[in-house]
Amino acid sequence: MSIPMPFRALAAAVVLAALAPTVSHAAECRHFRAVGSGLNTSIATLMATQGAINLAENRGYTIQGEAKLISCTSTGVFGTECAATSYGCKPPH
Repeated sequence: MSIPMPFRALAAAVVLAALAPTVSHAAECRHFRAVGSGLNTSIATLMATQGAINLAENRGYTIQGEAKLISCTSTGVFGTECAATSYGCKPPH
C-alpha cells in the first residue's frame, strides 16, 4: 500500500515545522582564550584559567566544563606566562 502524494507533502511540512523552532533557538557556543602571568607556573596557570572563565562569563556565556591549560612558557626574570581556554554557551532565546 502506498501513501498518496498530498499526505507525503503534508507529513514533510509537519516535520519541517516541528524542526524550525529547535533550529532557530539553538544555543550559541564558542571558545575563549586568555593569557595569565605570574612569578611561578602555579600562579600563571591560575591567572590564565580564571581569565578564560571570566572572559566568557563577562560576555554572558555559561561555562561548559572546566577551563583547560594550553601551555606555559618561562619569561625569564619576570616569571611564567600561560595560556588557557574555556568553552561557554549562551542559553537559547
